[in-house]
This record gives sequence, C-alpha cells and structure tokens, in this order.
Amino acid sequence: MKIPLTQEFIKRLKVENKPVGFDSKGKILYEPNETRKRYFVGDASQDVPTGFGIRVDGRKTYYVQQRTGPGSKDVRQFAVCSAGEYTLADAREKAREMVKVLQATGMSPNKVAKRKAAAELTLGQVLEKYRNHLEERTQRPASKGTLKVIKGSIAKFERFGWADRKVRDITTDEIMEKFVEGRGHPTANEQNFRWASAAVRWCIDNETLAASAARREPTLTTNPFVVLQLNAMYRNREQLERGREENAKRNPLGPTTTLGKFLEAAWSKRQTNDNATGCDYLILMILLGCRSSEHAACVWGDLLDEHERKRTSHVWLHESGEYGPYIFVYKTKNGRALRLPLGRMSRTLLERRQEAAAKESAERGFDKGGRRWVFPAKSKFSKTGHYTNAMDLLGRIRDEAGIVRLARHDLRRSFGAVMTTLDVPYGVKQRFLNHADGTVTDTYTRAEWMLLSEWMTKMEQYILTTAPNIYNSLKPVEWPPLKAPEPHVCASAKPRTGRPPKAKVIDGNRGDG
Repeated sequence: MKIPLTQEFIKRLKVENKPVGFDSKGKILYEPNETRKRYFVGDASQDVPTGFGIRVDGRKTYYVQQRTGPGSKDVRQFAVCSAGEYTLADAREKAREMVKVLQATGMSPNKVAKRKAAAELTLGQVLEKYRNHLEERTQRPASKGTLKVIKGSIAKFERFGWADRKVRDITTDEIMEKFVEGRGHPTANEQNFRWASAAVRWCIDNETLAASAARREPTLTTNPFVVLQLNAMYRNREQLERGREENAKRNPLGPTTTLGKFLEAAWSKRQTNDNATGCDYLILMILLGCRSSEHAACVWGDLLDEHERKRTSHVWLHESGEYGPYIFVYKTKNGRALRLPLGRMSRTLLERRQEAAAKESAERGFDKGGRRWVFPAKSKFSKTGHYTNAMDLLGRIRDEAGIVRLARHDLRRSFGAVMTTLDVPYGVKQRFLNHADGTVTDTYTRAEWMLLSEWMTKMEQYILTTAPNIYNSLKPVEWPPLKAPEPHVCASAKPRTGRPPKAKVIDGNRGDG
C-alpha cells in the first residue's frame, strides 16, 4: 500500500492491523494481521525519495527500497531510522542523504557507513602510525630517546582507556578534563597531549590525500586535541621559564661557584670502585657540551675504515687526517652529525681512556669486537656494550661536592654557561651546541676548524682552571702548573643494607662507588 504519510497515521499503525486500501469515502481500511507478519507502507507524498516508507513489525522503522541507478535492476533495501526516535520530516531528510550515497556507490548506505567506521582509526593506531613514521622517515628520523617518550605517551592514553577508542569518539570535554587532572606533572602532561595532537594532525593530512585519490570521503577529519590550544591551556614560554626557576629544574654548574667542586669530586671518584669510565664520561660532557646520549656510543676511530668513520660515532686522537684530534657524533638529537675539535687536555684524558678501556674490556671478558668502545659497559652482558647510565654516579658525585640539585643535562648547560661567560661568538656557539641551520653539515673549511679549535681550547682551559688538580694532571708539559688545593678525598662508601646483590649484573652501567 502507498499513501501520503503523516505523523498521526504513523502513530496509529500496529502490526496486528494492516492497512489495505480506502473505502468510498477515502477512509483507510484495515484487516487483521493474524500472523503478525511485517508489512511496508510506501510514502506517496511529494518531494520524498523514491521507495521511501515505513516498515511495521514489532516496531516501526523508516525504510527505503530503491534501484542502485537509472535502468538498473539491482534493488537495495536499507533502514533509515527508528520512527520512535525521528520525526517524519527528519526521516525524509535523512533518507535523501542516504539515497545520495546509494546512487554514488551502488551500495547500501548502512554498509558503506559500517565500512567507514571499520576504517576509522583509534587513538592507539594513530599514535603507533605516527611513531613508525618518525622512526622510518628519511629526513631527521626520531632518536631512540624521542621514540621512548612517544611510547610513554601511548602507555598513558592506554591507562585512560582511550587507545581502542575511535578518535572522533573522544570528546573535547574529556580531553580538557584529563589534561587538567594531569597538571601535577605539567611538562610530561603537556608533552603527552602535544604528541597526540601532532599524531592526529599527521593522520588527517595523510587520510585527506588518500581519500582524494580514491574519490571518497575521508574517515578522519577533525582533531579534538586542538581544543587545548584553542583554549590556551598549554603554558607559554614565560610560564615555562618561571616554572623552571621555581622548581629549580635547570641547575648548570656555576663557573665561579660549583663547577670546580664538581670536577674535583669527580676526579677523586674515578679512583674508587671502578668508576673511571663513568667519571670520564661525565667530565667529558662538561668539556665538550655533549648530550648524555651523544658521546656514550663512541668507538675508537683508528679501528674503523674511512667509510665507517663517516657513519659511526667515534673519537680520533691523531694529528693526521683532515681535521686532527676530534670527536664525531653521527646522529645527534636533531638528526645531524656533529664534529668537534678536542682540546689538548681532553685529548690527554681520552688517550688515558683508550689504555684504560682496553684493560677494562679485557678484565670484564669482552670479546675482541667489544673492546672498541670509548666507554665500555661494566658488564659484558650489557645490551649495548657501552656505558649508558650515569644517574647513580652523578648523584654520588653531586653529594660529594655538596651540590643540592644536578641532572645530566645540567652538565651540557654548564658548558653553555661557560660560553656565555667567555662571550663566545654566536656562530661558534651554534656549532658547539649543534644548533646551526639545518643546511649546515659537519664539514668545515680550514679557517672554520681553526676558529673552533681556538675556542675549544679557551673553553677547556677556563673550565679546568676551576679544578687545578685536574688541570695539572692533564696539561701539556710546557704549560706551568696551577696552585692547587689538597685533592678531594671521597667519603667511604656506605655499606649496603638489605638482601645481598645478585651474582651477575646484567646492565653493568650503574657506576656506583
């Protein structure tokens, strides 16, 4: 049966009684539907999609029955919406939109919607895709440290229960609520949400291109994490700096206060409990301004061929070659290589390190290939083979020197503080800290290299004059010695409490003493 549908007529429809026609006066006739078999009433109103009507069984549902295209014999039937939830006017409008999908795809709009929903990405998938992109991209692939941070962010959203949720289903109110809850740890909190926002933005851009090529609608169009930026919920630069000052997050060693104390304590500590590797590692962080992860993986350059030296972090101690003594880091945090000249005292320290490293590696059972490290691990069972973690040792040296707060990156900041004190030219600063323009490589003209060498020597001399005992030990023979105080004497190690240590140390890089 087909009649102009009205809201009142739809309310009267029941599965027990089926409309079958009209009497002579135009009144609708009904007959009992004893089998309660479902039936369909088409809508004969103007401006409604062909085949639109209502199906009645235990409930009432708006339906469309229509061919997939002009002249096609292929008919599709699909539900539009429930009559109990939508008005007739709204159902007709929704049916018009669904018919457009049918004509465009030849498929049931509900099937298209299900496929689209299945193709929509969850937040966990978005973050994992973005992480893989950062790791595998050709330009500036992410460092291990960055990938580790992203992994932590993914774990955070898993704890929220968001990893398996579609991005579009995560509301802006939820995002702001969780962001506010995490303000007790503002830096990590902001980092997590910024990573999520960047990942969603990257996926939206890629999905837009893919959808355009396939002539379909994109499955991801909106980034709900933008709400934090729109509502100015991230801290600005001034707030960040104020927070760092209030929480003492940045504590470079002062050239005239704590720098010398730390160096003298480290020099003494290297004589105790097999701490030479760790102490040399920390002292060279100050002398070279390296990040903690940059020089740790260096090998001895004379064990590499010319091609290997271009792609491997290493130390070169010889005058021969294009540059003379230097340290080369193949990949720094920004993805670029870094080559720095070695001052004469740094070179002496590394020459002694070369002898000590060979002895240490032999004593610890490293095979021949494992003896190439500048800073060998304290155990042959180490996964990396080289020294990686100086946190415990740094804390012990800090306590020896009477310094309240000090993180590993503060050693690099100490190098920067010395450059400021000496008024090092801006271009040289950029080279030393590897903050130069992305087009700059580690290749230098002879004049540029000489300038860097001169400033590195001045930096090294200034730093080590704050610790005369180290200066006198490492200086060239022709340099006059400095008047030095009595060498620092480290306190005896406190006896360990609790259960006895395990028989075999796997990490081997704790550097305790």
